[in-house]
Amino acid sequence: MRVGATIGLFLAVATAAAQSEWRPPRLATARVGAAPWNAKSGGIAAYDVNLDAAGAVVSASIVQDVAPFGALLGEAIPSWRFEPAREGGRAVASRVLALAFFRPPVLLFAAPTSPSYRNTVAPDELPWPTSVVAPPFPPNVMGSGKVILESDISSRGVVTAVRIVSPPGAFDGAAADTARQWKYRPATRQGKAVESRAFLVFSFAAVS
Repeated sequence: MRVGATIGLFLAVATAAAQSEWRPPRLATARVGAAPWNAKSGGIAAYDVNLDAAGAVVSASIVQDVAPFGALLGEAIPSWRFEPAREGGRAVASRVLALAFFRPPVLLFAAPTSPSYRNTVAPDELPWPTSVVAPPFPPNVMGSGKVILESDISSRGVVTAVRIVSPPGAFDGAAADTARQWKYRPATRQGKAVESRAFLVFSFAAVS
């Protein structure tokens, strides 16, 4: 085969691969309201969020609830804006996981022996945590705070990158370090495990 023909074939294969590549959406802007001042518990709330091809939220269905935090997250999600998923070089509709870990207002707490997330049946199209680490309350930090971030998840369920979306704050380091330690069941697309992103909120209540 001639050199020119070989180069042409390589470019054709590379172009076809690029056009068929699946790229999950990215979170552009997000907010979450303040947790109730008298909330003494914590836990994980999660939603299955449908996005249109422009990155706007079409619907959000609860996957795991923990009162009163599930309602708090559900009220916030419709205002979130995403950079849309892309497939074959064009923007497409997609589904994403929005999850919030609400830390109880105590310095130390025991992890439950049978946490809810291990028994929750989440849609296969979403990544779902299989091993969760609670974020520690940072030393020498006062008050409450929330960190919104996105985790890149490989087709094997490993976190490969973390990006903070919310404005800089004192809780960022604890949230990012914690998110890197989580493990997931990978998302699937057309029956195959794929790379995905999870969009997380870590809420830190003032320690009482």
